[in-house]
Amino acid sequence: MATMEFKVVTASYDAAAHLLSYTATGLRNGLHFTVSSRVKCLKDPGSAERLHMVVLLALTDHFKRPSPSGLRW
Repeated sequence: MATMEFKVVTASYDAAAHLLSYTATGLRNGLHFTVSSRVKCLKDPGSAERLHMVVLLALTDHFKRPSPSGLRW
């Protein structure tokens, strides 16, 4: 099973567009990564715990996709 440790570096929520923009950095299976992305949210994450969970779900989804080479991360 893949292990992932990460830290949210920056995050901002646009209430009008319902978009959370974030940058996260960390380790997954011994490899360092940095991901910057946007996620559509139904409401403001509000607390640091909720923000962390939204980013965790987004990163999990991101790493399920194949890499540009076609291989799994």
